[in-house]
Amino acid sequence: MGDEKTLFAVLLCAVASLALVLKWRRNKSRPPYPPGPKGYLLIGNILDVPQNIPIWQAFIPLARKFDTDVLYLKLFTTDFIVLNSTEAITDLLEKQSKIYSDRMSPPLRSMDVYSWDFALNGYGSRWRRCRKLFHEFLNVNAVSRFDNYLDKHTRRFLSRLAETPDNFLDHTQFVTGALVMEMTYGMDIKSHEDKFLQAAERAMGHLESAVVPGAFLVDTFPILKHVPDWFPGAGFKQFAKAGRDLFDVAVNGPLNYVKESLKANGSNVSIAASCFDRVAELADQGFDESVVRAVTATMYIVLRTFFLVAALHPHVVRKAQEELDRVVGGERLPQLSGQEDLPYISALIKELLRWCCPAPFGVPKRVTEDNIYKGYFIPAGATIIENIWAICYDGTVYPAPHTYDPERFLKDGKLDRSIKDPEDMVFGTGRRICPGRWFALRTLFLNIACTLAIFDIEAPAGEKLEPKFHESHVRHAIPFKCVIKPRSEAKLKLIRDSDVTAGLN
Repeated sequence: MGDEKTLFAVLLCAVASLALVLKWRRNKSRPPYPPGPKGYLLIGNILDVPQNIPIWQAFIPLARKFDTDVLYLKLFTTDFIVLNSTEAITDLLEKQSKIYSDRMSPPLRSMDVYSWDFALNGYGSRWRRCRKLFHEFLNVNAVSRFDNYLDKHTRRFLSRLAETPDNFLDHTQFVTGALVMEMTYGMDIKSHEDKFLQAAERAMGHLESAVVPGAFLVDTFPILKHVPDWFPGAGFKQFAKAGRDLFDVAVNGPLNYVKESLKANGSNVSIAASCFDRVAELADQGFDESVVRAVTATMYIVLRTFFLVAALHPHVVRKAQEELDRVVGGERLPQLSGQEDLPYISALIKELLRWCCPAPFGVPKRVTEDNIYKGYFIPAGATIIENIWAICYDGTVYPAPHTYDPERFLKDGKLDRSIKDPEDMVFGTGRRICPGRWFALRTLFLNIACTLAIFDIEAPAGEKLEPKFHESHVRHAIPFKCVIKPRSEAKLKLIRDSDVTAGLN
């Protein structure tokens, strides 16, 4: 019996040794990983990433240190490939999008918190169905169908600014939520205290805290989901439960409202209602209510952030107003149809997106097949991070990148199309590009143009306005103060007259 045990142990060691040799030979025969710090056993490169600056900025000196625009890092068991140049992002995420369009597993995946969010879904049939539905309503040719909603909520935003200008941050947040809730669910929300709007904003904050890579050890070691709630470090369990409760209200509540409206009134003009009207048709294509839930909830989260930066740059207000006065005049508000005649406003928005860089590394992707790029090995399953910040702040493309300067996008009074457009970066790339970008851009233009046409925006007297950001996965402007005053009584009258015309009084 003892001899049998000894023989078994010897065979086991031999098999293990053979496996290690085969793995070594396989690794020896393939190209090397992209350049990066060597790292440490078990923890990988966690100690190599500077902690005193935002992670997307930390990638830049690391890439320079190893003279590469494709940086390799390992965090515990996960391979990370950080793309720090336009060339690398284009070559991989656009030209090879078939294998670079998957997602890393959603945060808290083992606890089923974010499975409803189609932006976090893997690249498969469900994601393609959601994407198709999204595109149907929000493609560049279809998005104008929501212009009436956009017009109405922009006017309401102007009225609120005129009444209580000190609350401009609240008004900015509210117009975003109210607009998207009406477009998506047919809800005409009048108050920031609306329970569905409040739930959606809390849910978005919860999601933003969760999507940073490595935020939860349970995503790297799923076995941790079995530890008891009282166990040290098990706070992720309470976080996950809070998330499920929030998303139940934020996602299912509005959809139930649509169902009840359709049942009671037979009509509800919204994206969700249009989807429900086609349940039989969509079912034949594999659609179900969960797809509708994912699309409508994700849209609110995608569009809301862009409004937070509308009033951050008073130093360009005067030049924008000169253009508005010259082109639009003083008899009406700016309109979406006049955007091409307002190049400075367009340049202001492009520079706003570049300088703010609202999602510095987007939503990380996952490569589905082994790949070779520039002689380096990129393993299947690696998490791919497109460092959008590195592109937006590339001094060779945008001289003096930390300076906010709309003029960089202008030449001879017109938009300079030779300058790389931030709109092609900040909304993502490849097959995962944000499908709500056209609506977001139209909304930004109308709100900013109308606000600047009616109001002066200044720093508080005796204070220096220095915009600062909460550096998270989504960058938020830290609350600040500014003075917003009507440019004249005639400008205020434009708001009142437009309200009457639109039937808002």
